[in-house]
Amino acid sequence: MENMFKRTLLGAAIATAAMGSISAYAADADAVAVEKLKESFSYEVYGVIAMQALTRDYNEAGKALWAEDSNWKLNNESRIGFRGSKDFANGPKFIWQIESGYVGGSSAAPGADGKLGVRDTFVGFEGDSWGKIRIGRVLTPIYEIIDWPGSNPGLGDVYDWGYGIAGAPYQDRQSDTVRWDSPTWGGFSVDLAFGRGDTVADANSNWGGAAVHYAIGPVTLQAAYERNHSSKSGKPAGYEFDSETGTSKPTPAVAAQDWINDTYLVGIQGNFENGLGFFAQYKMMEADSQVAGIADESQNAYTAGLMYNIADYQFKVGYAANEDLERDGKKVAYTDDSVISGQVMYFIDPSAVVYTRVRHVERADEASKRVDNENPEFMEYSVGVEYYF
Repeated sequence: MENMFKRTLLGAAIATAAMGSISAYAADADAVAVEKLKESFSYEVYGVIAMQALTRDYNEAGKALWAEDSNWKLNNESRIGFRGSKDFANGPKFIWQIESGYVGGSSAAPGADGKLGVRDTFVGFEGDSWGKIRIGRVLTPIYEIIDWPGSNPGLGDVYDWGYGIAGAPYQDRQSDTVRWDSPTWGGFSVDLAFGRGDTVADANSNWGGAAVHYAIGPVTLQAAYERNHSSKSGKPAGYEFDSETGTSKPTPAVAAQDWINDTYLVGIQGNFENGLGFFAQYKMMEADSQVAGIADESQNAYTAGLMYNIADYQFKVGYAANEDLERDGKKVAYTDDSVISGQVMYFIDPSAVVYTRVRHVERADEASKRVDNENPEFMEYSVGVEYYF
């Protein structure tokens, strides 16, 4: 009996030890599996703290056009984003991103654009042999080139969105988009995209475009095209209820709009080991009205810049202009714009800069009342800081 009891105790001890070993092994296996899982995906929080203080000196025509209450303001372009990737066991690499808009300044609704998803927000897949495909809200191929380097430093309010042509010449950052970026083949790469336009309720609101890039050493040649179909339904004259007076008031007719815009761009940029860099672009915009009786329009624009990097400093100057708008082949007065800008930037750290910028902007406005036929213009002086994390 005593021997049987000892054998039972011994068996229990062996079983307990065995179970402990199995549990320890299982725990180790789980830990290894978790580590492998962690290795297969990654994510990061990123963003920029960006603040610019500026002051403007308007001429009389400029004061009449912009009706500015103050000649100074702050531009708060700080934003935050989240992005990551996952290497699927039986599929391509999965990528995703969610990025907020700018915080904004002292507007009627400061921070209204600062919510998540305002900037590039997408899901997609990536592979070494076939490139990258994204679905969601992304930059269009042509606008990516217009935005950088074409609109820096401080050229965007003329070259980017200062045009006078009708319709929507090109989209910028659009939701409802599918975009493919190829890998680089011997210096050559291509971007293709299509999506819905601004008026998603209208079946005719859509766009498609492409960009090609060819690098020859430090110089890159670029070309891009986009077709954008934008339309808005008209409304006949009628009456609507006025809640303040309790009566009906007449409403004017709203003409239907239906435009097909074609935009073409050619450009070149270079960055050399001696610190010199440059860019130049020429943009051709055409608007074809689909509504009888409305004239077709066209307008061209160009931009150019030169920079020099030395030690921790960067010196940059840029110029951009919109040429005269044409309706049915005839030039329209007071429709040309221009901006010249100079900037000095100092790198406090590879991730942080401070800069100062001076700009002269001359903006045309066909419909505004002018003082002695003088174009509205202003001088702008600004300082800024940017920290990327």
